[in-house]
Amino acid sequence: MARFIGAILGAAHAATTINSNPLVDPFFCNGRVARILGDFFTGDVAQNDYVSLGYVGWDTRFDAISTIEFDDFGTAITLDVGVASNAANVGATAPACLISAQDVATAAGSTSLLKSVGIANRHKPLWQLAGYASFQAAKDATVADGSRAELIATFKGGNPDAGTLAWRIYGSPQ
Repeated sequence: MARFIGAILGAAHAATTINSNPLVDPFFCNGRVARILGDFFTGDVAQNDYVSLGYVGWDTRFDAISTIEFDDFGTAITLDVGVASNAANVGATAPACLISAQDVATAAGSTSLLKSVGIANRHKPLWQLAGYASFQAAKDATVADGSRAELIATFKGGNPDAGTLAWRIYGSPQ
C-alpha cells in the first residue's frame, strides 16, 4: 500500500527535518493556526466604499477556514476583498486578490476568504497572492501602518443598502 501526501504538505515535509509529526503542517506556527482578525461592521455604505478588516503582515498565510459573512446589501451589489495599496505601486488584482465579485445582493450568506484564490496558490503568503514580485515590493506599496498590509472589503456595482459584514480570519506569518 502506497502512502501519498498532498503537494503543499509534501513540499513542506521534504524541506524540513524538525517536524516529526506528519500530520502537523509546518506552515502554521508549529501546527497552530491563530485567529488573527475578527470583527464586524454594521452600517450604510455607498458604491466603492470599503471596510478595513484590519492589518496583517505581508508574509501572512491564510487558512481556508477564514470566512466573510454578509447580509443582503441590495440589488446588483458585489464585494471584493484584498489589500489597499499605494496607487503608484498597486498590482491590478491587489484590491480583489482574495475575493473578487462576491454576490452580496441576493441573500445573506458567507464565503471563504480565499474564494478567488486557486487551490494551487492557497499556501502562498499575502504578498504573492496580491501579485507583487517580491516581499520588498509589497512593503513599498503599503499605504499606512508601517509595512503591514491593510485588508479591505470594497462594495461594487451600485449603491448598497445598510447591512452587516463580519469576518473571522485565521492564519499565521510565514
